[in-house]
Amino acid sequence: MSGLKRNIEIKMRLTEEERDTLLERMLDAGISNREAYLRNMALTGYILRLDMSEVREALRLMANVASNVNQLSKRANETRSIYANDIIQLREEVGHLRLHLSDIMKVFSKIRKIVDLQ
Repeated sequence: MSGLKRNIEIKMRLTEEERDTLLERMLDAGISNREAYLRNMALTGYILRLDMSEVREALRLMANVASNVNQLSKRANETRSIYANDIIQLREEVGHLRLHLSDIMKVFSKIRKIVDLQ
């Protein structure tokens, strides 16, 4: 879409109350550009704003698990043994990661149901 020139203008009139509602919805959607907001609403019918904090937390947990697996692998290669506590800790970390991923999938499932209804 690079080089796209929007040269067709469409005007609309609103009451002050409608304008205030429009601005409020823009803020709720996290969009400050009115033209971009109106274009997106006109073309798609909805604005989707996701809170990605759970995804970031899952990525952090996954990085911890990967780091611990690497450490266990290195120790196992060097000493030919690993400790039971290390395995237990790794299982707990994987369990936390699974819970976060499950929560994320539930949210995506809800979003999909909402989008499919429109």
